[in-house]
Amino acid sequence: MDANELKNTVFHTAVIGGGASGLFCAGSFNARKIVLEANAKPALKVSVSGGGKCNFSNTHVSAADYLSQNKHFCKNALAAFKPQDFTRLLDQERIPWEERQNGQLFAKDAREIVRFLTARAKRQNTQLALGVRALNVKRENGIFVTDTSAGPVRSQYLVLAAGGLSYPALGANGFGLKIARQFGLSETEERPALVGLTLPKEIRARFSALAGNSVPARVWCGKKSFEGPVLFTYDGVSGPAVLQISLFCMPGETVYIDFLPGQNVAGVFAAAKNSHKTFSGALAEKGLPAKIAKTLLGELERDLANASRAQLEAAALAVNRFAFVPAGTAGLTKAEVTAGGIDTREVNPSTFEVRRVPGLYIVGELLDVTGRLGGFNLHWAWSSGFAAAKALEKRF
Repeated sequence: MDANELKNTVFHTAVIGGGASGLFCAGSFNARKIVLEANAKPALKVSVSGGGKCNFSNTHVSAADYLSQNKHFCKNALAAFKPQDFTRLLDQERIPWEERQNGQLFAKDAREIVRFLTARAKRQNTQLALGVRALNVKRENGIFVTDTSAGPVRSQYLVLAAGGLSYPALGANGFGLKIARQFGLSETEERPALVGLTLPKEIRARFSALAGNSVPARVWCGKKSFEGPVLFTYDGVSGPAVLQISLFCMPGETVYIDFLPGQNVAGVFAAAKNSHKTFSGALAEKGLPAKIAKTLLGELERDLANASRAQLEAAALAVNRFAFVPAGTAGLTKAEVTAGGIDTREVNPSTFEVRRVPGLYIVGELLDVTGRLGGFNLHWAWSSGFAAAKALEKRF
């Protein structure tokens, strides 16, 4: 990017962040614009999502799939840009995709999605400034001036699409939050989400021996419940069901896990009471590996024939209703998304323009809207970016 050219150019729109929401916004309207991306390659988070297959949306998208202090905020954007709108774009570009379990929509190759996003943006008169870090933003005579590592960038309008705090290895640095604060915008507390949970110190050492083992389970907290694999880690639990509940479980709340969903363990024990089996032996016959059962039971493990009623009930509870208050999470370095962000009351839900700063737009993960696991967060990137683009399209 030529510094002299920048000095004499006023772009219609500058987009800070060349990830999913920023690129999709830039590619959804035709005006002279620039996308500032600190990484040498665009949309790095998209390229690694879904294990390199990119879970780009979900057929069941609705406002109920998102967590926000304002549960109604996302409705307009989701209604204006639906999953079939994105798949239609992929079909037009002949990019293969497939529907998997629970309505999850995957590309065959995440790199195809990245190439699609960048090519689409360029077709809409967008200059991609890769390896250019935004440093600060100010407003001079109605023009946004973004100081960058390549010199100042001037624009009539500015879109903050800088993402949250998760995945710092891929460039997340909190810049969007810094600028929002600079403009006096309020925010809700940010925390890691879609992330593994750590067990309390008093039981962590016992469970660390299970690291790498996985078992089907049901996990719940409050009124939210999810079924799926639970993976034991060296300091806690992870896997799809745990990642899902981590979004809805607030610090200090109790998480429950049923390690034999659909099975009444008390009934299993009662049916085998007169056998010579141990607790873990009876559970192994129902599909719970003995190693996991023994760890869950700990000192409760014994022969069924010699167990008291209280011991049987305690052992059944340890399997069907294992309870713990997480000591914490695996942190932002391993979190798929950041929950919380810019308070949605600061933003118009139809245009995504900041109410108190005309000309400033905020899209994507930077906002206090977080989707559950399964393609919902990338769909929020598309729908929020599209909404802002449609508003900006009317401003030239």
